Amino acid sequence: MTIRETVMDVIERHSDVTFLIDAETRREITYGEFHVRACALAGELRGMGLRKGDRVGVMMPNSCELAVLYFGCMYLGAVIVPINRALSKSEVHFILSSCKPALVVADPSCSDAVKAMHSSVVQLSSETSHLEAVEPAARAIETPEAGLFVPFTESTPDDLVLIMYTSGTTAKPKGLAHRIGSMFRNAMAFAKTKRIDRETRFYLTLSMAYMGGFYNLLVLPFLCGASVVVDRVFDARSSLHFWEKARSNGVNALWFAPTVMSILLRMDRGRVGEEFCRSSVRHAFVGFAPLPVKVKHEFEDRYGVRVIENYGLSETLFVTARSSNVRDAGSGYVGEPLPGIQLRIVNSEEESVPPCESGEVQILTPDLMAGYLDNLGNLVGIDSSTWFATGDVGHLDATGSLFITGRKKDLIIRGGVNVSPASIEEVLVQASGVADAAVVSIPHELYGEDVVAVLKLEFGVELESILPALISHAKQNLAQHQQPARYMAIDEFPRTSSGKVQKARIRELVAEKLQIGSRPVVSEQPAEGAAVQG
Repeated sequence: MTIRETVMDVIERHSDVTFLIDAETRREITYGEFHVRACALAGELRGMGLRKGDRVGVMMPNSCELAVLYFGCMYLGAVIVPINRALSKSEVHFILSSCKPALVVADPSCSDAVKAMHSSVVQLSSETSHLEAVEPAARAIETPEAGLFVPFTESTPDDLVLIMYTSGTTAKPKGLAHRIGSMFRNAMAFAKTKRIDRETRFYLTLSMAYMGGFYNLLVLPFLCGASVVVDRVFDARSSLHFWEKARSNGVNALWFAPTVMSILLRMDRGRVGEEFCRSSVRHAFVGFAPLPVKVKHEFEDRYGVRVIENYGLSETLFVTARSSNVRDAGSGYVGEPLPGIQLRIVNSEEESVPPCESGEVQILTPDLMAGYLDNLGNLVGIDSSTWFATGDVGHLDATGSLFITGRKKDLIIRGGVNVSPASIEEVLVQASGVADAAVVSIPHELYGEDVVAVLKLEFGVELESILPALISHAKQNLAQHQQPARYMAIDEFPRTSSGKVQKARIRELVAEKLQIGSRPVVSEQPAEGAAVQG
């Protein structure tokens, strides 16, 4: 089927089915109503001079109107460039300078600030999905054309649909582009594997400015005829009413980031979530960042749901889906590759290694991104027929199941021995008083690198009070070369917007606290550890 045939088939089969529900107002929009609104908005964009291939920057909060805008752009063949409103002025300026959008659509709260950075800015009305010019412009909105708009008249599977800027950890974010055909194919493959259908109702509390909110919780449900409850982006305050809203809006499918699960466990004082999950939740997916085993087990035990991990990258989309037949394959298990996708594990010489041997994970997928944007905003293409190096460390078992155990760049080489931070972190978070752990390296005069454990402690716990028990726990459960030389406490881990711990920033904080810079240090008794309260 063509792109147009795929979308129109969804609309025709589900015309009277609810697609979007506003979590606050309970307002519902059917697939048929949504399609009419998206066509109307696409017509307005075309009347403003926008054409296929033009880039549209979007700075809007989560809303049903934002979903209409995204699909209006897709219907027209424009390329969507989501921009998180929480970014700094310099970051927004960098993205606008990098992707060079023909038009920026913003909500009233930030349109004036964006106008200072871009010549063509319009506002999207939160009530009518209607575009309003912020200032007089050469483009004139021709509304009579809106009702005559026919979507995807020139679209092909190879057309770009999205430029997503990754939330980088140290450098400027990278803009990566995806083709519409690859996104549709990948989403439907994952949905079929996990049996997502028109009976599925998701709760969208992830930011629609990133892949989780845009792809996982909007594009994928649309293609399945599912429904989506749209709410503001999840934070500690919204966690107080998370379960009540999910229950009252008929949600039966959840898609978490690990940080969301941690916050719910910490903030939830009632029984609503426990009762709701056991009675109503069909799917509880988690992704976007590594899931600590401790959080997984605590969440499953408390809420009575089976948390389903999957593996994928912004560059590759979904790669694996966890088998429904596997209950607990062990730490790091993320499932089997989707149809059409191949995996291999390679050593430092780029040679494939046998099953169960660790190395870098590489992926061969037809759904690979189209490429990155260079400094001039031009697309630098990537050949999808070549293996993509993920930078993740893991292994395949004898049956082809994938296990992720860490990041290649995070690997610590202590005295010539490879040390996986993830394996140490998994042990440390099992210790009493430890809420989370991040293991990084410091330079060492003798070993080259040594191990430092940076801990987020449970409320009211002091590092000095638990250090002896913590060192004893590490000795019992970790090999000698894995023993942290130092322990540090930190109030909160620095994270990217998608919830990934910023290890590079943690290394900087450790270096500042220990005042070591790039100077190698000697840890007198690494096995005994040393405490630093940060």
